[in-house]
Amino acid sequence: MENIAAIRSLVAACEAGSLSAAARRLGISQPAVSQQIAALEQSLGVALVVRGRNGVRPTEAGRLAVHHGAEVLDRLSQMQDALAALSTEPEGRLGLWCALLMAQSLLVPVLADLRLGYPKLKIDLHASDEQVDLADAGLDLAIQAGTGGAGSGTVRKLAEVELCLVASRAYLDRVGRPGTPEDLSPLDYIQYRDDPDENTIVFAHGGTAVVTVAFAAQMPNLLLHAVENHLGFAKAPRYFVADLLARGDVEIILPEHRLVPKLIYLIRAPGLAASRRVSLFVDRFIDEMARTPHIHLAPDLRPSMTTPPA
Repeated sequence: MENIAAIRSLVAACEAGSLSAAARRLGISQPAVSQQIAALEQSLGVALVVRGRNGVRPTEAGRLAVHHGAEVLDRLSQMQDALAALSTEPEGRLGLWCALLMAQSLLVPVLADLRLGYPKLKIDLHASDEQVDLADAGLDLAIQAGTGGAGSGTVRKLAEVELCLVASRAYLDRVGRPGTPEDLSPLDYIQYRDDPDENTIVFAHGGTAVVTVAFAAQMPNLLLHAVENHLGFAKAPRYFVADLLARGDVEIILPEHRLVPKLIYLIRAPGLAASRRVSLFVDRFIDEMARTPHIHLAPDLRPSMTTPPA
């Protein structure tokens, strides 16, 4: 196991280009990474890396060791997952990065069900609208609206989320109801933080409309509060404002003009082997999207509609 730890440090250091970056990825100290690589070099009798002020780079022997070492680590991961799958109850950590709005809405019932059905499954959730490098962050999966941060990980499209423009009835009574996309420009636009450079609305037919940003909402619920308090109009997932629409508190602006949908992707960390804990989470999340109105699964996905045991 000491050799395995040393191989893991070597691979991480050569991929990241520095001992400090490898230490952050592995969650250990920089001296520990250096010592493990030095011990591996001593046991093999060859220099594996060249250390310099700008980081480390592999020698010819090091490149060979990294190539085979990565395969060893991948097979070890597969073995561990296969052994874990023999257990009647999945367990272990699943590191997850999820866009903030989805984490606060779609993910809540998913985590609740998995927690009740599989108490030994520990989901380490990081909710943020920033892009993430899963390998650097030490996480397994990301659910986000773009493919940034995928690196050498695998990307799969999960769904398209319908968007709409909404405002409170009181606000529209005061400023008037837009009849065309051009009528949006004089109105106050409530911008969400996941697209801070947005200054136009893009419609599905290819047209655009310039907007005047009056307020930037830092949290999904703050976006709803701003709309409810008549600060302007906003673009939001239709499922997210469904309750407000049903109560009549808000209404859709330009309902005949469809917006370009938001695309949702699943990103798997490089080398992440198939495992029961991964498939349980992914299947349950797909089920939740499938049962949510105004979310359309990618054509190659089919919901399982299974629920964890009580």
